[in-house]
Amino acid sequence: MKKFIYSIFVITALVGGLCSCNSSFLDTKPTNAVPASEAMTNVADAGVACNGLYTPLKYYTMYSTYFAVLGDMRSDVLYPAKNNQGFKTVYNLQFDKVQNTYFGSIWMGYYEVINRCNTYLENIGPLYDKSSSKDQAIIDDYIGQCYAVRGLCYFDLARFYGYPYAKDNGASLGAVILTNTISASEAKEMSRSTVAQTYERAIADFGEAVGRLSKDKNSGHFNYWAAKAMLAKIQLYMGDNIGALANCKEVINSGVYSLVSRDGYIDYWGHENQPETVLEFLISLKGDIDGDGGFYTIYHDLHFSKNNEDNDGHCIVPTKKYRESLGEKDIRRTMLKEYILTNAQGEDYVQEIWLNKFPGNLDKGFTFRRNNAKVLRMSDVYLMAAEAAVKGAGTKEEAANYLYAVASRRDSDAQKLANPTLDDILLERFKEFPAEGQRFFDMLRNGKTITHDMGYDPEDGVALTYPKVDWDKHIVVLPIAESEIAIHPNLQQNPGY
Repeated sequence: MKKFIYSIFVITALVGGLCSCNSSFLDTKPTNAVPASEAMTNVADAGVACNGLYTPLKYYTMYSTYFAVLGDMRSDVLYPAKNNQGFKTVYNLQFDKVQNTYFGSIWMGYYEVINRCNTYLENIGPLYDKSSSKDQAIIDDYIGQCYAVRGLCYFDLARFYGYPYAKDNGASLGAVILTNTISASEAKEMSRSTVAQTYERAIADFGEAVGRLSKDKNSGHFNYWAAKAMLAKIQLYMGDNIGALANCKEVINSGVYSLVSRDGYIDYWGHENQPETVLEFLISLKGDIDGDGGFYTIYHDLHFSKNNEDNDGHCIVPTKKYRESLGEKDIRRTMLKEYILTNAQGEDYVQEIWLNKFPGNLDKGFTFRRNNAKVLRMSDVYLMAAEAAVKGAGTKEEAANYLYAVASRRDSDAQKLANPTLDDILLERFKEFPAEGQRFFDMLRNGKTITHDMGYDPEDGVALTYPKVDWDKHIVVLPIAESEIAIHPNLQQNPGY
């Protein structure tokens, strides 16, 4: 097959065996797929295809590693361990357009999902039309999931490849917007839209989704509540604080979900479908695995074995700034563990501190290699509500209540603030979401400066190119891979690359 079919405009769009084929842009029909128009003959087929929309998002090149790494290692939460600096390029923001590792796989991965969604939407109609009203309701939910997944992809593309919306009201370059499958010749003519247009596309997709999605709790798939929470996040990033607060309140007041208690916090991370979890990407033994024999995730890299005897993990370390942000009675402090080595004299000594947050999926008997990526949690919904309120959409009292609801369930010494500020809320987010990919975006979307201070944290062994990062530096957006631009010459490169 020609090289272009692996680019962002890949139209093969495999969806659990589903494929849209066209001889004008494929040399041969894939042997592992059937035409999309023939793939969904019943509701079960449609369900399998819908599940396939989520599959690439679970890969280590997306939510299982790169999302978290790019969100937290470019900030002041995590850094590479001294004895294993495989992520030094990310921490140092030393991206090069010739590279195709972090940003290349992310760009292509999101467009693989987008094209799966487009193929699904273009081919579900005949099955829907001939189905019973009961089955139509099921299919309608699948269609809603499809729109929500696509909306998430556009939101993430805007975050990774565009400057923060607040910097220039979304005038910078964003994603290439595709709402239908296209031919290779059409793909060559496509160019990038603005961040504002990309956000508008994401909002439109979520708007379409919420009218179709089920309200039943289902943490492994988008439902009505997850779509509402993600819509609130997009609105918050855009500065629509009134809309964000309204959607957060709807999720909070629904009673479908609840914040995990302080006593249950540590155990929470080893189980799926918990009341705190609004959306997670479910990892299983049946899904695609990488060459390392498992879903090689950030959770693997946070793990360690004594003396590194199994050569397992220990690539990523929580910063001293993060460690010192946690009070003595903060339950999150108990996730910090000493990484112990033994010297030549047989004496144990502390090498570094590691983050023991992800033990594996204990419900399925999985080790630390396989953890569900937590995409949306109620802690996030409450803190988004607090942020929207403190920015003027609500009262200071509302902001204080939402902030305290989270803080008091983590730290028994937490005090309710009479006049909370944005910095108070960002601090709580800093403490609550390590290794969940939030911090970099939280800081930049609010016009804050991220500071790495090696003098303060002597265990940080990376010579930094950018000790301070703000939204005026070109390296806060990822470059478009040179290989993509070679195939699609109308793709505009981001400034500075």
